[in-house]
Amino acid sequence: MILEIKNLSFSYRENEVLKDLSMTVTDGEMVSLLGRNGAGKTTLLRLVPGFLKADGDSILLDGKPVLGMSLKERASYMAYIPQITRSVFPYSVRTSILMGCSNRLSLLQRPGPADERRVDQVIDLLNLRGIAGRNMETISGGERQLVLIARALMQDARLLILDEPTSFLDYGNQLLVLERVEDLVNQGYSCIYSTHNPDLALSHSSRTVVMKNGVIVFDDKPSALLGSDILSNVYERKIEIVRTENGGMVCLPC
Repeated sequence: MILEIKNLSFSYRENEVLKDLSMTVTDGEMVSLLGRNGAGKTTLLRLVPGFLKADGDSILLDGKPVLGMSLKERASYMAYIPQITRSVFPYSVRTSILMGCSNRLSLLQRPGPADERRVDQVIDLLNLRGIAGRNMETISGGERQLVLIARALMQDARLLILDEPTSFLDYGNQLLVLERVEDLVNQGYSCIYSTHNPDLALSHSSRTVVMKNGVIVFDDKPSALLGSDILSNVYERKIEIVRTENGGMVCLPC
């Protein structure tokens, strides 16, 4: 699977949000988006699945324009996972995950044995067996986010689009979610996600894309930010990126 974004621009009425933006995401990549509020991160993530309409053929999946695909075809390629949501009805974790196969079913069709087997596979893939029978309202925020990811996997989508997946989560649950997503990426899935936490982006991505005022100002492996002033310029305060003893990287305000 190859996601290509080519010369993408987008405006809300007279306000230009994205300006001639280009990037590519392929299988096995975990791409983090960094930037201040209003940089265009969420707009970009909503344009990719077609929730917002881009002009022309600026967004392609395996060479096909996204806006030329049916909703069912898009769902077979990619899944959009929003920030934490609350269930309207008290479904179990297993039932909530099973709902992810609805894109393959007709209006009155019920999930079959193959769908039930796939639910078990996804539950084990994300280590959710211990909470599978619990009510969605009784699990933690991190577990809830993993259930949304599991439901996305039921679509058989290979590209996961996560808009600030760790917002409102405590640090332990932030790590839980991103570590499980990394496990999926190591198995051939791809992921693009936005975050306001540079430390998480540096530690949990194969590529980091930094945006400022609708423009990409950096697109490379996280280690390429070492010694640069890019984050300092974007966030408008002095930031030093340093290596930790275990080889990771963290941001230190100066």
